[in-house]
Amino acid sequence: IGFCIPFASLPIRARLNDLDKSLLEAANDLYANPWQVFRRVTLPLLWPAVLSGSVLAFVVSLDDFIMTFFVAGPGSTTLPVYIFSAIKAGVTPEINAISTLMLVISIVLVVLAFWLGQRGKNQ
Repeated sequence: IGFCIPFASLPIRARLNDLDKSLLEAANDLYANPWQVFRRVTLPLLWPAVLSGSVLAFVVSLDDFIMTFFVAGPGSTTLPVYIFSAIKAGVTPEINAISTLMLVISIVLVVLAFWLGQRGKNQ
């Protein structure tokens, strides 16, 4: 997780820099408390960046297999190391199911991020 946090923070920080401060001031002028400003103004504006950052971190974490393979201790097994070990023994239906599930989740997250981005442009 520690290796992937910078990848997730890049789109979030870029979105925070481009955030229109007048929207936050308008929410404060309408007597919204700080929690309401965050929940109803800031978070919806940051949501596409949070989603894209999490997808980016997920993809990078899958690529960190080699580092994880050498750094992980004997008692810890991450999902990529488990899949690699299971594939060495032979491809089983369990590995096929895990791989399909990871692929479907990745595709759904990318489509959702694209849809939210398009919806944000139209508003």
